[in-house]
Amino acid sequence: MVLAAFAVLPLLTTGCSGRNIHSELRADTDVLVRAWTLPTRKSYEAGDRGVEFSNPILHENTLIFGNQATGLIALYPTLNQQRWSLEIPGGVISELAVEGASVYFGGGDGFLYSVSLDTGKVNWRYEIRNPVMSRPTVTGGRVFVTAADDTVHALDAGTGKWLWHYKRRTAAAATILGASAPVVEGSEVLVGLSDGFLVALSLADGQLKWERKLHQGTKFTDVDAHPVIDGTMLYVPSYDGALYALKRQGGEVLWRFDAGGSKQVAIENDKLYLPSSDGHIYALQKDSAKVLWKFELDDGIPTQVVLTDRYVIVGSSFQYLYVLDKATGKGLYRYNVGHGSGFYGSPAYDSQKQRVYFLSAAGNLYAFQLRKPGERTYRHGASDPYRF
Repeated sequence: MVLAAFAVLPLLTTGCSGRNIHSELRADTDVLVRAWTLPTRKSYEAGDRGVEFSNPILHENTLIFGNQATGLIALYPTLNQQRWSLEIPGGVISELAVEGASVYFGGGDGFLYSVSLDTGKVNWRYEIRNPVMSRPTVTGGRVFVTAADDTVHALDAGTGKWLWHYKRRTAAAATILGASAPVVEGSEVLVGLSDGFLVALSLADGQLKWERKLHQGTKFTDVDAHPVIDGTMLYVPSYDGALYALKRQGGEVLWRFDAGGSKQVAIENDKLYLPSSDGHIYALQKDSAKVLWKFELDDGIPTQVVLTDRYVIVGSSFQYLYVLDKATGKGLYRYNVGHGSGFYGSPAYDSQKQRVYFLSAAGNLYAFQLRKPGERTYRHGASDPYRF
């Protein structure tokens, strides 16, 4: 069974007050500038700090995100002006996926939704009967989603019609609140499960083709991260076990690195970046797992990372947003969003406008603007408006 109340704890903080091991870091406006902040939650119950698992996602000129208080919201990010909103019972509790003219997500009412990007109207909804779902995967006219009870669902993306499902026996041990987003490649659907296995299912009918046990930890068995395919290789971590490099065909393990995670790795050229559940960001050689550098968060668990030409940008579940030097792992920037009010969902990055968007656990949507070294946005003789 999934112990939801207990399972959230590892994703929160590792201490009551948190550490401050990077006290030298500040919100350097030569690196990153907070463009605006949009509060999306109006009130809190006593003792409620809030936890938001949704992610902002960009589509053309619109930024879409969800929260547990309201539902789904679309806005024009340049103007910070709302375009439309859609109330969802129980709010939005999964990350979003956009394909074509629709956005797909899991609602707190146990339904999987397809919503029009243009109007915010519901195209269809399908009852999953589980309020915890993975980020949907939409490809080839189908949508795939994993529920916290280890059931993988395949639906028609246009109509929401059931196609097949694969049901796994739920892990008996306590598990992390979350689920692995399925990956479709060739004739297979690859997905991690809470019993510690990576499985390959038939795209046609959901039958099990092969499985590989990855969990080697001592506490939580989950494989909740999104598997990442790179050529003939497949990379996926278990939560408190290790990061694995496997052959794409058949799942043979080629190497393991003893740091786990619940977020997908980021790959760029011959390097791999792992946001680990042990509170570190690792840069590794892709072919050998040799550590190039590592950065320790002050506290909490990292989000998925954003890679720019010079930086690694990442949020912590505890309190801070960080910018690291991509070549060396040196900390360059730290922004404080409030004690215990960090980040859980993945950030969105607009590479053209050089903006990054984060939704905090407290329900605040942040827009940050990257600045080029030596860039000045003020006239000669005037003070820099970004320096305070």
